[in-house]
Amino acid sequence: MPVTTINDFVQISLAKNQTNSMESLVLISQKLVERMNAERRDDAVNFTRPDLVRANSEKGDLMAFKAKIADNLSAVSKAKGAIEWVENTLDDMLLDLQEILGSGDAEARAAAAAAFDEDLGLINSKVDNANQKIGYQDVNLVGNTTPPDFGVDNLYIRTSAKGGSAFVEGVNLGARFNVEDAEGDLWRYDESTESYIEYSADGTGTPSGASVAADGLTIDSYDADTGAVVFGGTGSLQGTVVRGGIEVLGSEFYSDFADDAAVQRAIDDVTAAIDYVASNGSSIKANATVLQVSNRLIQDRISQLSSEISDITKEEVDATAAEAKAARLKVSLAVNNINLTMQHSTGIIQNLMALTEGQGSAVGVFGLLGY
Repeated sequence: MPVTTINDFVQISLAKNQTNSMESLVLISQKLVERMNAERRDDAVNFTRPDLVRANSEKGDLMAFKAKIADNLSAVSKAKGAIEWVENTLDDMLLDLQEILGSGDAEARAAAAAAFDEDLGLINSKVDNANQKIGYQDVNLVGNTTPPDFGVDNLYIRTSAKGGSAFVEGVNLGARFNVEDAEGDLWRYDESTESYIEYSADGTGTPSGASVAADGLTIDSYDADTGAVVFGGTGSLQGTVVRGGIEVLGSEFYSDFADDAAVQRAIDDVTAAIDYVASNGSSIKANATVLQVSNRLIQDRISQLSSEISDITKEEVDATAAEAKAARLKVSLAVNNINLTMQHSTGIIQNLMALTEGQGSAVGVFGLLGY
C-alpha cells in the first residue's frame, strides 16, 4: 500500500510496533516455560541421594542374606523343635515306667507297654519329619536315616551377614535298631511293609530282597548285655541287636514290662536316652537359637531401613512437589505481568491508531452537511 499521508505512515509504524511487541511477548513466554522446566526435577525422587543409596544397599544385602539362610534356619529350627519334643516325651515315658514299678496289676503293665511303644513310634515320626529342602538335597539333622545306616546329616550355616559361620553336627534321635545275622547281613524293621528287610553286608546298603513278616514274630530270647536275640513264632530270625539313635527298644525287648526287673532295664535305657539327647542335642539347640536371634535382628533392621527409605522418599516427593509449585507460581506471576503489559501496550496502540484516523463526522444534520 503506498504511503500518501502522514496518517498512513503513522499507522504502518504502529502496526509494525504492535507486531514486534507480540513477537517479543511470545519469545518471553517461551523462555518462561523453558525456565520452569529447568527448575523442575526430572525425577520425583533423587535415587542418587547418599543416604537413600546407603539405606537401599544395606536393605538389599540384608534381604539377600536372610534369603540365603532361610532354609538353614528352617532345618536347624525343625531339628531344635524335634529335640525338645523328644526330651519331653522321654520325660513322660520315664514317669510312666516309674509308676508301674511294684505294681501287681497285669493290665496296667500291658497298658504301659502299649503306651511305651506308641511313644517310640511318635519319636521316630517326629524326628523323621524334621526334613528341610536345601537346594536339591533333603537335610535332616536328627532323623530320617537311610537303612541300614544310622547316620544323619550335618550342616554348615552362616550366622551373620558379616561372614560368621558354624558347623552343625547332626545327632540321630530315632529309636531304630538292626539285627546283624551270622553272615553280617543287617535286618531293619520297615513300618510300611511291617516286616524285617535284609540289607547286604557289602556296605552298599542294598536290600537283598529277603524279608521276614513281623506279624506273629515273637522274641524267644534276648540278652540285654550281649544283644543276642532269637525271634520265633510265625517266622525265624536271629542275630545281634545293634541299636541306633537313643538306643531305646520296643517293650517286647523288656518282656512287655511283665516284672520289675524288665521295667528297670527300660528305665535305665530311657534315663540314658534323656542324657544322650541333652548332651548331643544342646549344640543344635544353641545354633538354632543363634540363627533365630540373628534372623530376628535382621528383620528388625530391615523394617527400620524400610521406614527410613519411606521417610526419605516422602521427603523427596514433597520437595519435588514444592519446587514444581514454586516454578508454576513464578510463571503465573510472570504471565500476569505479561498480560498487564499486553493490555497496557494494546491500549496505547489502539489510542494512537484512533488519533491517526482523525475526527469522525458529526451526528445528524451537521454530519449530512459535511461537518
